[in-house]
Amino acid sequence: MTLPVVIAIAGAFAVAAGAAFQERSVVRAPRLGQLRLLSFLLRSRGWCLGTVLTAAGVVAHMLALTGAPLIIIQPIGVSGLLFAVMLSAFFRRQRLTRAQVVGSLTVTLALAGLLATLPAHAGAPEPTRAETLLMPTGCAVVLLVCVAAARFTGAVSRAWILALAGGVAYGATSAFARVIGSAAVTDLLAVLQPLTAVALAIGLTGAVIVQNAYRSGHFALAYATLLISDPLSAAVIGVTFFDERIPAGPVDGSVAAGAAVLLAIGVVTLARASRPAPPSPAQNAARTGRSAPAEPDRLRAERAAGPTDRARGAKTDAGGHEGRTADPSAPRTAADSAGAQTHRTTHGRHRGLSARPAVE
Repeated sequence: MTLPVVIAIAGAFAVAAGAAFQERSVVRAPRLGQLRLLSFLLRSRGWCLGTVLTAAGVVAHMLALTGAPLIIIQPIGVSGLLFAVMLSAFFRRQRLTRAQVVGSLTVTLALAGLLATLPAHAGAPEPTRAETLLMPTGCAVVLLVCVAAARFTGAVSRAWILALAGGVAYGATSAFARVIGSAAVTDLLAVLQPLTAVALAIGLTGAVIVQNAYRSGHFALAYATLLISDPLSAAVIGVTFFDERIPAGPVDGSVAAGAAVLLAIGVVTLARASRPAPPSPAQNAARTGRSAPAEPDRLRAERAAGPTDRARGAKTDAGGHEGRTADPSAPRTAADSAGAQTHRTTHGRHRGLSARPAVE
């Protein structure tokens, strides 16, 4: 049982590292069409490395499912969020915030509590033909109901409803992978069965639904719901169809329930603390291919000036008139420049007329 757990943790780390490399490449990519963007990313070493790491992590997760039950392996995938937060801070050369540290410790303690109390039952699942039909059918019904309900709700409800559907799809895909992988241990041709196509279809459908959940504008809520509903749905399938056991004693049951609640709190804390920062003007300029607007010379000089100089300059406007107080941080408009030029021209004319000799 120890080896599958180690493989699952390594897989979660690989997926998190792959996502971090892909995020760095996608953020630096210019704004292009889908095909041109894909061509750009395929030439990026970081994105290709991230893709390889993600694929390796998925394979490791599937391999771990062949030697351990869903109720143990699936919650370990939540540790990917823990690794992603740490890798993101490492790549950005930033320190973890207090919320990220608290969330990381909470997730770690919760996973340790779950793994210590869940029974070690690694028997190969052998669902009946009726159960093999009932699992994808029930999953499809849940997806349809969630998608239909999301059409008649607001942005907040749409985010968690679609994320819930995506978590159910991912949990069901892992359940199908456990059935297929356990059978493929003794017969590799067991991979070539209708359940494999069903698993791919449900997994891809879940990925599309999750992307729509992210587009609702409430990423933290959607991501936290996804990470909670994925292992929860997998555990329900494992207990219902694969005869996987849950803690039955009062002590183990209480510890497992408390760890599950603690895990949900840690996931929500990390998701809320890991919102992406708004892009800077330089990053927007790099993505659009345009140069960032240069700061006016007068604004840079005023920003570099001390408070005494700014206070002295606020008493006099651009034309030399006292009594008007101008905002030192406001950029000079075209109207101001035109007014100053008119003042200088008029002043020059008056000086020229006064300097001319009177014509008798």
